[in-house]
Amino acid sequence: MRQIIFLLPFLFYAKFSIAQQFNESRYRINIPDSLTNTTDGIAGYINAHFTSDEQKIRTNYNWVISNLKYDKDSANIINGGIDHEAKVTVALKRRKGVCENFAAIFNDICWKTGLSSFVVNGYTKQSGRVDKSGHSWCAVFINKNWYLFDPTWDAGNAINPEYFMVQPPDFISSHMPYDPLWQLLNYPVSHEQFYSGNFSGKNNAPFVNYQDSVAAYLLMDSLHKFKSTALRIQNQGLYNPRIKDNYNYVKMNLEIINQDNALDLYNSAMADLNDATTVLNNFIQYRNNQFTPEKPDEELQLMLGDLGNKIDSSIKKLDGVDKSPATLTLGTEPVRERLNILTQKIKVQKTFLQQYLSTSKPERKKLFY
Repeated sequence: MRQIIFLLPFLFYAKFSIAQQFNESRYRINIPDSLTNTTDGIAGYINAHFTSDEQKIRTNYNWVISNLKYDKDSANIINGGIDHEAKVTVALKRRKGVCENFAAIFNDICWKTGLSSFVVNGYTKQSGRVDKSGHSWCAVFINKNWYLFDPTWDAGNAINPEYFMVQPPDFISSHMPYDPLWQLLNYPVSHEQFYSGNFSGKNNAPFVNYQDSVAAYLLMDSLHKFKSTALRIQNQGLYNPRIKDNYNYVKMNLEIINQDNALDLYNSAMADLNDATTVLNNFIQYRNNQFTPEKPDEELQLMLGDLGNKIDSSIKKLDGVDKSPATLTLGTEPVRERLNILTQKIKVQKTFLQQYLSTSKPERKKLFY
């Protein structure tokens, strides 16, 4: 999403001063075309020519807004049903894309130049009007603080970029994340405040140490990231259709992860069952051969020794499947029935083995008849 930008008066000075600092010729570089089809190539060139984080991020931002063209018609062509890496590489090769591609490319280069970055999704407001489309931008941790960047809104504006390294209290006037964590404010703004533009009233939001919260969030696995995100979005309120769609998207990803975890547990339980079955069948075959070739008693004792642990392991994993929060999970009863049958067969063979080992060696052969 890109439109003509109308800045609120009280934001102009902060953004203008940042743009003046940004507008230095040494950050406007011409990276060889052979290196610009991948973020690895771009990041490698930046790393080779600049040392400080501030130099790297300015050069990164300058290259993205100078070399990518906003093209709304590319949204479905580039982003329709392909993975994150393809969204980056295809947009780079085409030299055009939408906000999702601008943010993804800038974010990827940040990480590859050693900066912690995050793509933020939300909705925006310009000239007092809330846009009907969603939008993507970036948060980057630099100089021990989080700053916000919108390369899409600065595309083609390398002389005086207005959305480079903006402070969170300024950025919130035009950019509202779906997940309130990424407002990067100690007292998050409500959707009602964002719509009205009235940020001077009393904010009843509880204090959030966003620095610690973001640090903890980035250390989470995907499951807990989606869980915490869904909870924050829900608590702030599903105020408009875009928020509802994003909330449903987060819940869908949470469901997929829960289903995948349940399936992994189910498959692992089946693997334990199959391993135990193989061990038991090998023992039965050896017994049918009247324990020939002969093995020492100590080795015989070990042949069925670990099967109980295999059965217990499989049952615990099936319990995990049954407790899964996933909406759709595999039924575990057929596997449990097979485990019960296998357990009985193991008991029979263990009883025979104990009898065999407690019998004198001259008498043992009679036990096979």
